[in-house]
Amino acid sequence: MKLSDLKNVPCIVWCLALNACMVLGWYATRPALFMTYNSPHFVYRLEIHHASLWQRIVHYDQKAPFIVRLYRVDPKELLGESKVVDLWSGIGTIDWHLDPPVQANRVHVSPGVVFENIPPECTEAAQIPGCPNTRP
Repeated sequence: MKLSDLKNVPCIVWCLALNACMVLGWYATRPALFMTYNSPHFVYRLEIHHASLWQRIVHYDQKAPFIVRLYRVDPKELLGESKVVDLWSGIGTIDWHLDPPVQANRVHVSPGVVFENIPPECTEAAQIPGCPNTRP
């Protein structure tokens, strides 16, 4: 194949090839949503994502690489994102230590994932049903 043969390839073929490369690049770098969990009073949402193809290649020694993200629901705000962690042994229990009696302002997802300095769900300003400070 000579260089002059490449000039005869229609423009639509080049556009399709470029689009295919962009889609593959996007797929290789984006984590895929696996599961979501809500906090007890639905103020926070925890999202667990499969690591992207690129992250799986980089962390080849992990059997089940995942990324965990913590969001505030309203207004939607990303509060934290974990590094790539191996959840091969499972997620286990998710501990929301945000309100009394165990108010540590932390969310534990697995031994390798802890989000700290998270504001409590039950505050005086937020009158959420089921919170100890809610007046009947």
